[in-house]
Amino acid sequence: MTTWFKSPDSPSSADARGALVRVLSTDRGRTAGAGVYLAGRRLLTCAHVINAALGLRSLSPHHPGKVTLDVSFPVLSASDLHPARLVAWVPPRSPQYGAVPDGSLEWDGDLAVLELNEEPPPPVSPVRWLEMERGQQVRAWYGGGQPFSYADARVGAYDGRICYLDGQLSGAAVDEGYSGGPLWSVTDQAAVGLVMGRITAPEGALSAQHTVRRSWGLGWQSVLRELARVGAAPEGHMNGSRERSVDTLAEAESVRDMMVGPLHGLLGDPRARADHATVLAAQLGLRAPADGSAPTVEELAHLLSGAERALPTLAESLAPKVTDDARGRAELDRLLALGRLTEAARLLSVAEHRALVGKLEHLTEHDPGLLCRAATAALPYVDLPRSLQAARLMPSAVPAVVRELESWYGDGSPVPDETPRLPALLRVVEYVAAETSGELARQALREWSSRVATRLGIHSSALQERRGDADRWSRRTAPPGVRVLVELDRYSKDPLDHYRCSVWRLRPDGTPARAATDSERPRTGREIARLIREVAGGAEGAGGGVALVAVSVPPDNLELALDEWDGAGTDEYIPAPLGEDFHLVLRCPKIRRRSRTGHTDLERRWNSRHQSDILLADHRIGGRAGLIGLLKTTHRDTARVLVQGSTEHRGELLPVCLVMGVPVVLWDRAAPGPDDGALLDALAPRGPVDELPERVRHFRVHAYANRAVSARPALVWEDIGLPLPDELQLADPSEGTERTG
Repeated sequence: MTTWFKSPDSPSSADARGALVRVLSTDRGRTAGAGVYLAGRRLLTCAHVINAALGLRSLSPHHPGKVTLDVSFPVLSASDLHPARLVAWVPPRSPQYGAVPDGSLEWDGDLAVLELNEEPPPPVSPVRWLEMERGQQVRAWYGGGQPFSYADARVGAYDGRICYLDGQLSGAAVDEGYSGGPLWSVTDQAAVGLVMGRITAPEGALSAQHTVRRSWGLGWQSVLRELARVGAAPEGHMNGSRERSVDTLAEAESVRDMMVGPLHGLLGDPRARADHATVLAAQLGLRAPADGSAPTVEELAHLLSGAERALPTLAESLAPKVTDDARGRAELDRLLALGRLTEAARLLSVAEHRALVGKLEHLTEHDPGLLCRAATAALPYVDLPRSLQAARLMPSAVPAVVRELESWYGDGSPVPDETPRLPALLRVVEYVAAETSGELARQALREWSSRVATRLGIHSSALQERRGDADRWSRRTAPPGVRVLVELDRYSKDPLDHYRCSVWRLRPDGTPARAATDSERPRTGREIARLIREVAGGAEGAGGGVALVAVSVPPDNLELALDEWDGAGTDEYIPAPLGEDFHLVLRCPKIRRRSRTGHTDLERRWNSRHQSDILLADHRIGGRAGLIGLLKTTHRDTARVLVQGSTEHRGELLPVCLVMGVPVVLWDRAAPGPDDGALLDALAPRGPVDELPERVRHFRVHAYANRAVSARPALVWEDIGLPLPDELQLADPSEGTERTG
């Protein structure tokens, strides 16, 4: 164990109060609850603490929007307030993924991540996290952090979901204001979970049969799973392991012993070792002696093999000293190679990591698809993290993605003179830089990449070659995929079940190309389906995915069975309903344009679709007036509405959704009454929103093949990035001025 490197003089060296956060109400008049400092600028608390701070219903699942709250750190001055904005939301939910009724004793989810404008000053510091186990003695504090407010309890039960905590009949008990704070294992000197609530005895006289001083919380395993679901899992150094096998410990000791040799070669001079060790301690938030002494080489090796990012941080200060020293460079390369055998070293130094995460979070906020596109292109043969397989990425997910990419050291391409291979992360950064539109942002990323490559001893030609690959990729002209826009209309004299049809195909640059010129002839559904197949099929070279077909319909045709129109030719063996082969979605701009603010509402809601929760519009919503009230107030940014009920009920609510700019509306057009809504549960309406069209397509394929499935989902999908068909029309019809709808 090292003795030269000391933990900071703060309460956090003895307990978790150095990481304790106080969350204040919006009027700053009371403590809404507690939280815990994770790392960097991130704080963790409960969603119901955020609701309490805002004066909302405690267990409301609705995302409160882009709110900012004041927080303080009890280890600092109580009057020193810091604004923290909400960046990740895991709503309280029942085990069946529904709303949590008032008075419930337990629930799932209920987490929130806040982000500060800047990192808090010492002595605020992260805690170590370990997995929760039954029998642990834990301690919690009131959000204000007063030393006397500690409440001790024992983990009586933990089923991998929630834990029950039993306190003794002495001292303080978990009460209001404790929620969101860390559960500190005194024995392990680590946090093992989060306080969620208390289980109170019923009103009336207390009896020996009542539950007394029982509270509950989430174990660290549960917290991590919930945060991972929304892409907000924190840096992996907070994932501690309770036990390490004898073989693992022996291997770690061997690596540490092997580090002593290159460290003697690089820092044999005690004065140089003291200088570099002092800088290293400051970067890691540790305390170094002020007497000019130096740690032993063994102490330094112990720190490098066990402290997060210690080795690359030391290498960052050593690299300039060995630029012209071949022997020193060889010793540093040897030291870095040994670091790859440890879990703690990581690829980036503390400063490198902080700079990169900050840059990527900023870029991701403005272009959520940038990092995903760049990683897919830069690493075509790598099994990317799940978060990078989606089309969009939340800024809160960037730290976890960077950490994952750090674990891949070589990109597989040849390098000169047996120099180190370019790490996969640096290759991704080069592709991000090439795709970045701002010149200053691109230059900053490339300068960062060059500094890291130099520190790692990577040959400049290897970096330049990958940079050239990225530049060529950024100049690509490959389109995003097939997108077909269709407009249906009817005139009063047209035959029943016949429609006028205009079709456009979007070019790779997003401009429309008219694909059907004979739009004045009424067509049957089968004819229109064949036309759409021809247009989409003629553009198959534009992408390998499923084509998107967006159909604008008249207001009275929202429940038209477009997805069942079969476009198969007479000589084809397999039926080809449009809903099976395409992402067939509906639009109805004529309804939305009945509102002066329709376009603004649509844009705001569409941009909030990943943060807002789904709204269930069933017979309990209060009809048309009730839905209007919700969409104007608590659901002002809601982007998804699930409409359930009879045909008459849907006919009343669907126009409200569209005229108020809700971009994603889902319903079962075959549902005869309010009790048939559960048939769409297989679509996971509350799942990832951008994957909903594909889930609907899968559902339709199975439903058409299984007569026992009666549901027929209909989906309105108003992507603001797609032009509307009737806005593209260049000329009015030459005949028939009376249209239906």
